Amino acid sequence: MAQYEAAMNVQQSIRPGMAMDTYYATSENSEKQLHATVEDNRFFINLPSLNSGSSSTVTFNPSEGLAEVILTLQLPQPSGNGGQGLALPEGWGYMMLRRIGYRYGSSQLYYISGEQNLLQAVSLCEDSGKKQQLFFLGGQAILDIDDWADAGKRTAYVYLRLPHSSPALSGGALPFPSDVLTAPIQLQIDLQDFSKVITALTVSATAPDAVPTSLSSAVVNFTQVTMQDSSDLVARRFDMSKSALTIPLCEGWTQEEVQFPFTSGANGSFQLSLTGCKAGDLKMLRVWFTKPTDMAGPGSIIQPDYWYAPSQITFAINGLIYMDSANGSWLLTNLLRRRQPPVLTYSALAAPNAAPGAFGALPVASQWVEINLAQPHTRGDSQEVALVHGVPVMNSVLNLTGVMPENSVNYICHVEYVLNCSWMASRGSADFVF
Repeated sequence: MAQYEAAMNVQQSIRPGMAMDTYYATSENSEKQLHATVEDNRFFINLPSLNSGSSSTVTFNPSEGLAEVILTLQLPQPSGNGGQGLALPEGWGYMMLRRIGYRYGSSQLYYISGEQNLLQAVSLCEDSGKKQQLFFLGGQAILDIDDWADAGKRTAYVYLRLPHSSPALSGGALPFPSDVLTAPIQLQIDLQDFSKVITALTVSATAPDAVPTSLSSAVVNFTQVTMQDSSDLVARRFDMSKSALTIPLCEGWTQEEVQFPFTSGANGSFQLSLTGCKAGDLKMLRVWFTKPTDMAGPGSIIQPDYWYAPSQITFAINGLIYMDSANGSWLLTNLLRRRQPPVLTYSALAAPNAAPGAFGALPVASQWVEINLAQPHTRGDSQEVALVHGVPVMNSVLNLTGVMPENSVNYICHVEYVLNCSWMASRGSADFVF
């Protein structure tokens, strides 16, 4: 057979690899499920508190596999003139979240910001269409009293990007096997101050209606994956007080964002020393820039989660440059390393000319930067995990320099560090191992 292959094609002889049938189904080109499972999403929990700026804790009791978790929010129609002078940009449901906390079993309580939740959700989508649709379902833009009267537009569907989950189907995540826990999975959901999300403007000497101070409803929906034969569960087959189960994270572990306020120089330049990175295998950084003036509050247009792209950026660890760009070439670098570009179409609000006119919604690019330290690698199948190493960091000096599009303007640089990480589950709990 080998002589026949060599005679037919020299490449067949010299190339490494496994011979795979491309005509018939064989063990080399086929996969089958080892344990039969069923998926359902019949578990709903109402948030205990609906008030602006409040905090709620919900629990998922140990059962079997925890998959996606989504949050459905609905605002009431404002009193007075039905929403005169009030507006919300597209994706407002994500902006209503100030912070998300999670605890698996009796582990520590970890946090990500609401802005991180949005960024990670859109970043992990397989293509631009899914990314934009996920943002659209997070709340349609509300621009006039007719929009406020529409219950559909006052409803937002928010994906909660927890460490075990991913919005991607291709290269998506395995469910978290909560059967190895003896304590529940807890989610803490902190709502934003609504006055920092809803624009309230006086138009043609007509005062705006009062900003709603509570939601009309907020419901958490859990998706669960269960074994058809529960005797296949690890907790049934092993004594977990003496054994441990490693659960790889689908992407990595992200710290709560660190913020670095600065004022751009005369030519838009900035230089930052990045701090707060946990010691470990640093796989990637996500960086985005906002303006404090976009969150000035009542009496001005509010643009939450609107991200400004630098025209140039350079990142170094201990003086060694790992990412550099010339005249904005990082835009192409980021595109080549991803399935879709790191940009979101955002609806920037514009004030109406007269009352009770509609606010304008101008499509603009909201961009972030991904600094990849690990070699590019794409997982093609669902429920597939891979470990690709980054740069080991411990008391390292991280520097970020670049140029912003405007001179002498106040910005905030937001940074989240993504580290390779796995859960180690044993004795009824699970915690991270870096």
